Amino acid sequence: MAVYLYGIASVKYGTSATGLGNFPSGVLLTTAPDTVKGSVTIEETEGATTEFFVDQKFSPVRSVKTEEGKLSATFQFYDMTFNTMAAFKGGTGNASGYTPATGYVTVDKALELTLDSGDKLCIHNASCATRIVGGGGRDKLWALEVKATPQMTTDLSGSWRIHKYGPVI
Repeated sequence: MAVYLYGIASVKYGTSATGLGNFPSGVLLTTAPDTVKGSVTIEETEGATTEFFVDQKFSPVRSVKTEEGKLSATFQFYDMTFNTMAAFKGGTGNASGYTPATGYVTVDKALELTLDSGDKLCIHNASCATRIVGGGGRDKLWALEVKATPQMTTDLSGSWRIHKYGPVI
């Protein structure tokens, strides 16, 4: 049976998982604000290969895959709640404002993207690079853009998975 992945129903985040078997449960995940229409992209780069040639042939005699492609998920929120800014950018945020961190901050999160197709993309240990984009004016809103790149979990069991809707295992 064919599997088609489409749409974005919700984005949730929490503390990075240390392995594929211990993704945070639903009650430990925080629902992120609604995503900007058309801003969610999930892409994987091409992997790298090394080709081996001999003098007598114009085509390689062997091509070896040396690196996997890198997956990334990018999404934007118009709702720039100060706590959400702090969660994805570092620094401190509360009901009255946001103060950025004073130095370089690494932000790692567990991310659960629930798709309209009924499937979930779970990134167990995502490195989140977050920035403010857009502009002021009557026809533009500022947005918070998050680019999440999966990293290997500490138990080396993997970095991401896609599965049918239901509890993460």
